[in-house]
Amino acid sequence: MDNLRLYTDLDDADLQSLTDREFEYAEFNGIDFSLRSPRSTSFLECRFTNCSFANQPLLNCSFKDVVFETCNLVGINWCNVKRLETVTFNGSKLSFSSFQGLKLKHLKMASCLALDVDFSGADLSMADFANSTFTGASFERSNLSGADFSQSRDYLFDLRTARIKGAKFSYPEVLSLITALGAKVQD
Repeated sequence: MDNLRLYTDLDDADLQSLTDREFEYAEFNGIDFSLRSPRSTSFLECRFTNCSFANQPLLNCSFKDVVFETCNLVGINWCNVKRLETVTFNGSKLSFSSFQGLKLKHLKMASCLALDVDFSGADLSMADFANSTFTGASFERSNLSGADFSQSRDYLFDLRTARIKGAKFSYPEVLSLITALGAKVQD
């Protein structure tokens, strides 16, 4: 992402309308998109740092080869997005969001707060969830094959409905998986 166009102010002339727009090779720093909601907008090879999209519908928006660094992405239904491909979330807040049924192979969601997020039915194979917190998140019927949950916390899913072949987990957090089957773990 060399030669990025940098945006630091929502009042920038290029950001006056965020409907039917395309941003390519752009960097957004400290922008609060909740003040001007993007619709039918494409973000290709962009980086968002310390930005907020909290509770935005993002209807028909496209995100390809995009990085979200320490962003507030709370309450987003990512199912409304037209395209979500090769996306990285680092140190971001994604609580109360939905990725239900989406195909997100190789998703990177590291060091994120993902409370009560709906991943049910999603293809999250080979995803990197390292160091994230998943209290109340739903992974029902999701494909977690090869996913990395190293140092992640508070995940809980039913081993009878989620596919986990080759997934990586850390001790002692991995013990939560057998509690979903009704087992009790003692010291």
